[in-house]
Amino acid sequence: MKEKNKTKAIDVSLAAQVSDKVEIVNVLLKQSSCYRKPEAGKTKIGLEIKCDIKHEVDKKNSIIIVFPDFRLKGYHEKQQKEEPILNIEAVFVLIYRISSFTDLGKEHFEAFANTNGIYNAWPYWREYVQNTIARMGLPPLTIPVFRIVKPAEKPIKKTTKSKKQTS
Repeated sequence: MKEKNKTKAIDVSLAAQVSDKVEIVNVLLKQSSCYRKPEAGKTKIGLEIKCDIKHEVDKKNSIIIVFPDFRLKGYHEKQQKEEPILNIEAVFVLIYRISSFTDLGKEHFEAFANTNGIYNAWPYWREYVQNTIARMGLPPLTIPVFRIVKPAEKPIKKTTKSKKQTS
């Protein structure tokens, strides 16, 4: 069953109950795309980074599959309402083997996908962007670390906004 998760506060204790029972088996790049406009390397760029998470639970094969869908858009620094001058997208597949489904429900898997899934995929996303930017002939760009915020402070969102300069 495929589910698209909505941005909301995540109960990390639910995710922890799943993470105690899993081992990561593989991380794959499912699909990707990128483009840049010629002016992308000649101006300061404001970045917007978003991630949507989907997941599947396959009880027959004892696996959980998480699909982080990352999108980076770069705009002229002061014109984020216009068409992006830089776009990088990548969907990864994270496959986890689970030892037991005992006492785990839909909410556990959703919390796991939205915490562990994105956290485990983030380094692959960062590396993909860094290499893609270099292959596009643009100045180096480092994606910030993924930060988990305590639910009491602020809900965890799968959307990250960052201002970076690529020139």
